[in-house]
Formats: sequence, C-alpha cells, structure tokens
Amino acid sequence: MLGACGGSGSGSGGNGSVEAAANSPATAAKLSAYTEAYNALLETFGLPATAKTYKEARVAGRSPSETITISDGWIENEATKLKAARALPGSLGPLDAAAETLDTALQKVLARLKPLYAYYNTKAYRADGLKRGKAEDAQMIAEFDAALKAMDDFNAALVKQRRAGADAELATLKQSGDTVGYNTKLAMQQAEDLVGLFDKPEDLRDPAVFAKGDALAASLEKLLAEQQKAIADAKTKAKEPVETSRLSISGLVADMLGSMIGQYRQVKQSHSANDTEAMVDSYNRAVGLANNMP
Repeated sequence: MLGACGGSGSGSGGNGSVEAAANSPATAAKLSAYTEAYNALLETFGLPATAKTYKEARVAGRSPSETITISDGWIENEATKLKAARALPGSLGPLDAAAETLDTALQKVLARLKPLYAYYNTKAYRADGLKRGKAEDAQMIAEFDAALKAMDDFNAALVKQRRAGADAELATLKQSGDTVGYNTKLAMQQAEDLVGLFDKPEDLRDPAVFAKGDALAASLEKLLAEQQKAIADAKTKAKEPVETSRLSISGLVADMLGSMIGQYRQVKQSHSANDTEAMVDSYNRAVGLANNMP
C-alpha cells in the first residue's frame, strides 16, 4: 500500500535488510497497517487538527467568563489503530521504535486531554475561575508538541521503509519488462517527493524549495508523457480484461499526477496553503487509484 500524504519528510533510520523486510508478507502487512494509522492521524479530527484547535483556544489569556471550547478529536481511535499495527507480527526495526515513541506520546496527550475536554465541555472552568485550565495549559501544549514531533519522526521512518520496498519493486518491474508498472511506481515516488517538499508554512515562500520542486515537476512531466505512450502501446497488445483494466487505471493515475503538477505550478504563483492542499489531494487520489490496481 502506498501512503497518503499530509506533507512527508525524508527520514533517517532503516537497517541493512530493509529491502528484505519490505518483501516479507508479515512486514508488508505491518507496513500497510502503519500507513493506515498515520493517514488516520492526518484526518480532519486527527492529531494536528486537534492540537491546532486547542492552541487556538489560547487558554492562558482567557477569562472564566468567556466561552472556551476545545476538542478531543478522534485521537483515541487513531491511537488504537497504531497500537493494533504495533502488535502485528514482523520486525521493522527503527519504524517499530518510532511507532512506540508515537504511541507513548499519544497516550500522554489522551491522559490529559480527555479530562480537560470534560472540564471545558461541562464549563467546570467557570466554577474554579479557570484555575485548573491555566495550571495545565502549558503542559497540554508541550504534550501536543511532543506528539507532533513523534508523528513527524514516525512519518520519516515510514517513508524510508516504504521507499525501500518501492525501490525493490522497481527493480523487479524493470527486470520483467513491465514498462507501464515501472513508470507508475516511479511516478508515484517522484510525486511523493514533490508534495513532501511542503512540510512547513515557510516552505511556501522558499526559493530553494521551489527550485527542487521545478526539477521534480519537470522530471515527472517527462515521465508521464512517456507513460501515456507506453500505455497506448500496451493496450494494442492487451488480451485479458484485467490487463485492459490495469492499463486504464494506470492512465487515470497519470492524469491525476498531471493535475498535481498543474496545482504545484499554481502553488508556485500563489504561495497559498489552500492550493497546496489541492495538490496533496490530487496526490492522495492518485494513491487511491494506484492501490486499487488489479
């Protein structure tokens, strides 16, 4: 399974047998479960969104006479997914270690956030003059920040492990002569690298980031042009319906990544977070199509 993206990084980690690990059925299933758990944390009510909502409440400067609202999001369900992934058989070395650190950080967030949510939801802060809320505010923010850092580190290890598996698969596809499959896999790698450039708000105005982005976009655009020719050629030789279906989906993936390139160029002009989200959404839709390839 390829992973959806909310801005991915390049991690350190891995070991001398990451390619072998990626090809093991047990570790492949565990890697897929880790990817699903990470993607869940990125959802609308995930960790970053819940932390943002809490910080925007600005508890330290508020009065108990004001209406203060926070969210507990869906972090508990997402932490459960991560814990279930950790319990699966198979060893992924640094990725397992990063998952353990993230799990611990999420449990600390939940241990404080759940009672605080009840405190604000029932407006108990008006009864104690917001004393408890202010006393716990700095620690709650620190625990959110620690969990966000652990999430970034987990994503870096996840990308590294996924890339090892993708590189091994690329080599197999190239050796087998499956040009369309090879191009699809390579295009998804380059697309992941492109969306991964925009990890922080300041990246949207960094000329060095856009210099890398221009090179990736140009390379991906050339690859997609080659892919369309490869798909057209393969369709003339396809005999089985499943092969025709695979080629059609490969074409849709290429089209979606072409849209993503256009959105990248829009981001370069607008420096807009909304345009960046549209670019990432196109990447995520391409991931969904590629994951459903017959």
